[in-house]
Amino acid sequence: MIPIITAVAGVLSALSSLSSLANTPAPAADPAPPADPSASAAASGSAAPFADTLQSALNRVDGAVAGADQKAQAFASGDQSVSLSDVMISLEEANLALQGAAAARDKVVAAYNNVMNMPV
Repeated sequence: MIPIITAVAGVLSALSSLSSLANTPAPAADPAPPADPSASAAASGSAAPFADTLQSALNRVDGAVAGADQKAQAFASGDQSVSLSDVMISLEEANLALQGAAAARDKVVAAYNNVMNMPV
């Protein structure tokens, strides 16, 4: 994956684990922590669909970038079946997808900062 997608996935993973910890009630008598924090998030049922949706969106962005790169390389190597307009369109689609992912990352980071700056 490209670095921006990996960074977005990491931030969202951290946010998901924080939200699962915030929604977990404090144990009364058993001070042992859960073995797997993602298991409690999966048990609640709210984090799994979001994580799946996010992963599929990131995979689509990564696929758009990879497809545009393949078309550009094919055109540059002299492949007659790839037209310049197809290359330009696929490059612009990949650019827009990447800009959208960057904007989503910025919103997630801003939301994370807002949550971290909240008084407890």
